[in-house]
Amino acid sequence: MIKHITVMTAAFLAAASVFAQSAENQAVTDSKPQVRAQARVAAKAPGRAAVASGDTVKTAEGGAIGTDTAAIAGEKRHQTRDTRKPNRRKPVPGGTPE
Repeated sequence: MIKHITVMTAAFLAAASVFAQSAENQAVTDSKPQVRAQARVAAKAPGRAAVASGDTVKTAEGGAIGTDTAAIAGEKRHQTRDTRKPNRRKPVPGGTPE
């Protein structure tokens, strides 16, 4: 019984090593696109920090006002509303007036 387990384990490991060394599993590192990409990476200045993708929060957790262009434009309109419409009635807190 132990011989059978040993033979099966050896066969399994031999088959696994054959599949692990196949050409499909190995990365192609000498293709033209790969060589160009490595040259581009090597041409970068050393120690250069990555460009930040933005310092504004784009989720609702960041605040009540969104950060997209429509929300920014709406907030600007809200800030200038009193100067554009001086006779505008102020909203009554507490619901609809009777």
